[in-house]
Formats: sequence, structure tokens, C-alpha cells
Amino acid sequence: MTEHDSAPQWGARDEERISLERAVVGTALLNPQQFADLAEIINPGMLRHAPARLVWDLLAERIPAGMPTDPVALQLAMPEQDLNRIGGPAVFGMLGNNNVADARWHAEQLQQVHVREQLAAQLRGALVRIEQEKDIDGALAVVSDLETHVSGPGNASEDWEEVDLGPVLDGTRKPLLPTVGARDDGAGLFYPGRVNGIQGESEAGKSWVALVSCLVEINRGNHVYYLDFEDSEEGVVDRLLLIGAVPDAIRARFHYIRPGSSPNPNVLRTVVRRVEVHQATLVVLDGVTEAMTLIGLELKENSEIATFGRMLLRPLADTGAAVVTLDHVVKSTESRGRYALGGVHKLNAVNGVQYMLEAVHPFGVNTEGRSRLRVAKDRPAQVRKNALPGGRSNPMHWFADLVIKSEGTEFAEAHIYPPIQRDDDPAERSAEEEQAAKTEAELTERADAVLTALAKSGEPLSKTSIEGLIPGRTSVTRRALARLVAEGRVVVTTGPRNAALHSIAEKSDG
Repeated sequence: MTEHDSAPQWGARDEERISLERAVVGTALLNPQQFADLAEIINPGMLRHAPARLVWDLLAERIPAGMPTDPVALQLAMPEQDLNRIGGPAVFGMLGNNNVADARWHAEQLQQVHVREQLAAQLRGALVRIEQEKDIDGALAVVSDLETHVSGPGNASEDWEEVDLGPVLDGTRKPLLPTVGARDDGAGLFYPGRVNGIQGESEAGKSWVALVSCLVEINRGNHVYYLDFEDSEEGVVDRLLLIGAVPDAIRARFHYIRPGSSPNPNVLRTVVRRVEVHQATLVVLDGVTEAMTLIGLELKENSEIATFGRMLLRPLADTGAAVVTLDHVVKSTESRGRYALGGVHKLNAVNGVQYMLEAVHPFGVNTEGRSRLRVAKDRPAQVRKNALPGGRSNPMHWFADLVIKSEGTEFAEAHIYPPIQRDDDPAERSAEEEQAAKTEAELTERADAVLTALAKSGEPLSKTSIEGLIPGRTSVTRRALARLVAEGRVVVTTGPRNAALHSIAEKSDG
């Protein structure tokens, strides 16, 4: 068939689309009450005919706002340049003449036409990738996306089928093991097909743990995905190279995504399908708070945290990959507990293992940084058995120590060491010393307050009077007062009814 012979066929297809567009928009124009029903099927990108698109956009703006949508009102609302471009006021009459009885059927037909055109374009793009760019992986990802366009995101009712309990009851079902990533002794860090997480303060080393795990998987010949909402490709790749990753391995098996705009459901499904096509074993999501904000979800709303899990985390885990989220904790150690910023639902979304990362020594060039991985949650219960019980400063199980030993700006040794119990553990000692220093500072401050209160009084005061004048815990005030007496800076005399009265000791001339 020659190019001339094929032209009428393409023209007929264009006429089919235009007729469908006019039928849908014309019906909505004369019957605004049908607009919402049609808008469930049609989106503006499906309307290629300028008159239909411009009138549809006006209806979409005015109908929800309760504004008039008669032809005169629309004519006044449309910019004169646009009105002249589509044929003037007569366009409203032309569209109205295309009003049909079953507009929903026409909308569904238009949707199918649009999908067919998209599929044809994607197939042509895949062919170009294969023939001209030799990009087989890219072509496979494109072709795999066709299923989403044809059949949608899947049959949700499958989750409601009865589960065969036989393997559980007869003992043949094996426990899920953490096989993704590895400690230096070979113990796995994360559960495949589950949502896992690492929480910690800024610069505690969350990304280091993730990148060491990425390197382990890359060296095993597996693909990994890194969804980065915080850093840049330079920062992430530089750190991978720093800890010994080979550039060719990064290029072949490390897939980096730096989202910059709010994604629609089709974009999220495409990412999930690409993870599935590559059979990736690890997907890192660096920056949960930033990801939720970008998508438009409220951080502190538990319902929206659950929505985030359903939209992105669970679909990624359903591919079989270990999904690892990196998240911040509040700075206050007293109010932190096991939770990250936002709602408790963040921890509830984890159905694998959740680590809390606590800093021991800071990371830096030519230094040996160290952080400790604690187990905040272990749903399958196969990680804690490789951990040691928590200590005095932190009751959570101690799973590993992340150690990054920097050898200048070109190389760093990266280790995730198993826990070794020592009486002189630096993390335990530093925590105890920090608490002791805090207590001492509080007593010193309270002692100064006691002396100030006695000096202002001008007369001896009872212990009860002193406690009433100084805000804060009375137990601290009593300890401070007892110390002042023991040091001889405050003297105690007997007052009426044998009351113990306190006053500032007079300074000796010697």
C-alpha cells in the first residue's frame, strides 16, 4: 500500500475521533448534569479538537463552581483570541447539534481510541529503542507498561480470595528470611517482598546503610532501584564509588530516580512495572517525608500515611523486592520512642523490619564514623534472633554497627559489623556520661537558684519555703539544698517549734 493509498484511512480515524469528541462535549454543554459522569471517563488530554477542548475546559471550571454554562456565558468567559480561533460564537451551536442520547457510550469509545493511539505510539517507541538505540531494557519496560493501559492496575478482588491455611497448619510453610543486604558475617538485613525501614536523626548514616546494601545486591548480580527525594545523582553515585562500587556495575544494575513533580497513578504504576521487569531485589526510598509532601499527602495524618503505603510502598513490595524507606526521627530522645516524624501509622506500614539508627561517632573525611542499628520492629521475627538485647541506654535489640572509615576523598571502608557485647561499649558509656553530665548541670543550676532565694529573703527559710519559691521538681531542689549544706555554703539553725531554718553561711575572714 502506498503512502497516498493510506491517507484516507488515517483521515477516517481522525473524523471518528472528532465526532466522538463533539458528541461528548456537545452533550455536556446542553446537559451540565451529565458532566461529572463523563469526567470519570474523559480527561482533557483526550480532546484533540480545539473547539471541544476549550469548551470542555470552560465547563470543567464553571460547573463545579455553580457558574452559568449557557452559550452566552461561555462566550463572555472565553478569551476573544480563543473564541476567534475556534470559529466564533457559532461553535456553541455546532457542538450543541452533536448532542447524543447515550453520551457515556461515546465517552467510552473515545477513551478506547485514545488508548489505542497511546499503545501504538509506545510500540513505535519500543521499536526505535531496539533498532536505533539498542536499548533492550528500555524497550522491555515500555512493552510491560502496555498491560497497565489494556487491563488497568490489576484485579483488586484477588486480595479477598480465601487463603489456603494448609501450609501453616501442617508445618510445611517456611518462615520468611531477611535475605536482602548483608551484615559482615552474612546475616541479612531486609525482608524481600516486604516494606522495611530505617529511621534516624540527620547525618546518622541512614543513606550509608542503604548504599552498602545496594552495593551488596549489585555485587550479587541483582538490580536495585533508588528513589531519591533528598540528594542528587552526583552525591549518591559518588558515595557508591567511594565504598568500592564498580562503574560498569552501577551503570548496568543501579537505577536512580530523582522525582521532581507530583506523579499521577500511571507514573507510579510505570515505576512499579519497571522494578518488576528488572526483577529488582532492593528498592530504596530516601526521604519518606519529602515523598509524601511531593505527592500532596499530609505527613501528620495517619489516614494519608496509609494512603502513601497503598499508592507506592505496597505495590513496590508486591514485585518481590525489599522496599527500604529512609526517614527522620524527632530530635528529642525523650519523646521519640520508636517513631519517625509524623503519625504512628508510619511504623504500622512496615511489615518487615524497622531499624532505629543512633549515632555514636560522626562521619567525615579521614575519620571513622559509627552508628548503631537497633531493631524497633520485626514482624516476621527472623532478625532479632541475630541481635543482642538492648542495654541500659536503649532497650531495643542491637543488630549491627555501621562503620565508615574514610581514607581521604577517594576511598572509604564500609562495614556493617555484627554486635559484640563489651563492658566498655562506647555507646553505652557515652550515654551514661551524658546523663551524668546533664544531672550535674541541673543540680548546679538549682543550687544557684537556692542561694539566690536565700539572699533575697534576708531571713532564714525552711525547706518547704525554699521549695515553694523555686520552680521545678522538688526532688532536685532538695538534693541541691542538701549538697549546699554538706559543702558548708548553707547553714541550718533551729527555729520556732524546732523548725530547721536555712541561711547562707557567712564568709570567714581567713
